[in-house]
Amino acid sequence: MRVRADVLDRLVNQAGEVSISRSRLENEVLQIKTSLTDLTENLGRLRSQLREIEIQAETQMQSQLSMVKERERFDPLEFDRFTRLQELTRMMAESVSDVGTVQQNLVRSLDGASRDLSAQQRMTRDLQQDLMRVRMVPFSSVSERLYRVVRQSAKEVDKRVNLDIRGGGVEIDRSVLERMAAPFEHLLRNAVVHESKRALCAAARVRAKPVNCWWRCARR
Repeated sequence: MRVRADVLDRLVNQAGEVSISRSRLENEVLQIKTSLTDLTENLGRLRSQLREIEIQAETQMQSQLSMVKERERFDPLEFDRFTRLQELTRMMAESVSDVGTVQQNLVRSLDGASRDLSAQQRMTRDLQQDLMRVRMVPFSSVSERLYRVVRQSAKEVDKRVNLDIRGGGVEIDRSVLERMAAPFEHLLRNAVVHESKRALCAAARVRAKPVNCWWRCARR
């Protein structure tokens, strides 16, 4: 099955955008985790303060009860006030407990989100690698162009030239290879015309002797 190069490029770019969006989401999750850590610390302090209030209220109530027993007088208004204080502290304790439950749920949700983001990172990386592999083509796909350039150049200068391409199975990104093809042709053309060893050719000083030109591809 053949896939148009522009479609493949668009898929690679979209996979890159997905990776960028995931990175942004990871940063936002990290910020939420930091805020959740602050919430956990504040919740701990609130529980400690609430416990002190309960202790103080209980102490004051016990003190007032002792004074009532000593005076042998019972003040209903005083008793109602302490009853209301106990009721408020109990309601505060329930509210703190509810906040603690929400905090624990948030921790579990963030842990799950972190695991899902890690899984998405692996899948996105695999997708990008697979798409890049689809873009890869062997160097031999431009071999015929290079042979043709050598034949034409040799004909122009009336020389016999042998081109030997080694490592043609090395895979290169299709768009990169297309951009490199023209410079390769220029190098080979110069090599044939100028018989230059520095241009990757074994130069021949004798016109009748063929020029052996080789091109080696290797993965680095």
